[in-house]
Amino acid sequence: MLTVLEVFNRTESFFGSKGIPNPKFEAQLVMAHALSIDRLQIFMRFDQPMEQAELDAVRELVRRRGEGEPYAYLVGNQEFWSLEFEVGPGVLIPRPDTETLVEHVLTALPEDEELFLADICAGSGCIGIAIASERPQVKVYAVELSEQALPYLKTNIAKHGLEKRVAALRGDLLSPIPSNRPIDWVLSNPPYIATAEMHGLAVSKTEPLEALDGGQDGLDIYRRLVPAAAERARVGVAMEIGHDQGQAVSKLFEAAGLTQVQLLQDLGKRDRVVMGRKG
Repeated sequence: MLTVLEVFNRTESFFGSKGIPNPKFEAQLVMAHALSIDRLQIFMRFDQPMEQAELDAVRELVRRRGEGEPYAYLVGNQEFWSLEFEVGPGVLIPRPDTETLVEHVLTALPEDEELFLADICAGSGCIGIAIASERPQVKVYAVELSEQALPYLKTNIAKHGLEKRVAALRGDLLSPIPSNRPIDWVLSNPPYIATAEMHGLAVSKTEPLEALDGGQDGLDIYRRLVPAAAERARVGVAMEIGHDQGQAVSKLFEAAGLTQVQLLQDLGKRDRVVMGRKG
C-alpha cells in the first residue's frame, strides 16, 4: 500500500506539472482535507499506509484541482475577515484584497448608530456580512443578480445568524430595494476586469464570468451604479476597483455629485477602493 509520504510526493509533482503555484502547499491542503486532519499532521503520518477510501478521496480532489478548479470550491468554503463563507461553482471566491473595502467602511461607520447599507453585487455576501458582524446596529440589503450565487448568499447569511439584519435580494443593482427604504451607504465589489484581459486569467475558466467581466474598459457597471448609488445614499458610497482604475472611477464619483472623494490603497500599496460622501 502507498504511504502518506508517497502520495504526498506524487501529488506535489503532479501539481507542479500542471503549473499550480506553490505545489507543495497545495498538496498539503488537498491531502489534509481528504484525510480530515490538520495540515501539519501530514508530516507526522508520512510512514502511515493509506486505506483505499483515503486514496480515492485524495485522487478525486487532485483530479479536480489539476483541472483548474479552485481549492475553495473543492472544500466548499473560504475565509474572509476571519469568518468562513461557503462557496462553490457560480459564486466569486472572496479575496483578501476586498478586506480593504470592509476596513475603510468600518472606519467610517459609527459604532452604535443604526444604519442601512446596500451591498451591491453581493456574491457570497462577504462584504455586508463582515460589516454586520462588526456593527450590531447595521442592517444590510445584499443584492445579487445571479441565480447561481444567490443560494450561497442566503446560506452565508444564515450561517452567521444574521437573517434579522441582512436581507438577500435578487435583482439588478439597486432596483430590488424599494425606493421608500432608506440607504445610508452603498457598497460594492462589482465586476471590473476589462474583457480583453479576461482571456489571460486562469480565474476566468473557473469562476463566474458575470462577476469578473466589466466590459471593454472594465467600467461598465461603475457607469451605471455610481450615479444610482449617489442618488440613493444618504451618507456615502464605497467601491472596490482594479489597481489601474482609481482616477477613472474617482471622476465618476465626482461627476455624480459625491464629495470628499478618496482613493484608498490595499496592503500592497495598490489603488483598491474609491470612497465618497453625499453632500
